[in-house]
Amino acid sequence: MRTAMTALFMLALTVPAIGKTRAATGPDEKAIRRVVQQQDDARNRGDWKALGQLFAEDADQQTSAGDWRRGRAAIEKGVAQTMGTAYKGGKYATKIERVQMLGPGVAIADGAFEIANIGGGARRGRTTYILVKSGDQWRIAAIRSMVPTPVGATPSR
Repeated sequence: MRTAMTALFMLALTVPAIGKTRAATGPDEKAIRRVVQQQDDARNRGDWKALGQLFAEDADQQTSAGDWRRGRAAIEKGVAQTMGTAYKGGKYATKIERVQMLGPGVAIADGAFEIANIGGGARRGRTTYILVKSGDQWRIAAIRSMVPTPVGATPSR
């Protein structure tokens, strides 16, 4: 909870200076992109502990299916369950398109994701990561994923 609160606090501090955000470059951008790639790799090989280590202890994740997972343990368990059932055999790939620094040690990364090889098709959507730096290590503080829907009323489930 503390890491997520710190990330939100840092984000709140940067709101007045939002016009001053800058694209991440150099070592930070490379490290952030590497964390996202390591997450994809851990998912694809079913290594839930390695996946969990990429997250802050109190991270949270809102999935494209609308599930909300709070805390590293819940994220590990939820991803393992989903990848072992609905997305069994799926291959996860994220393409980060933009990384911006929101403040010292706080970054946002936006991109597209695809889970291929599921039920004869794929799930595609958009994703946003908030990452925080502790020492020299970037960790995922939050993920928000969505699958776009047409404009208008949301169809009933």
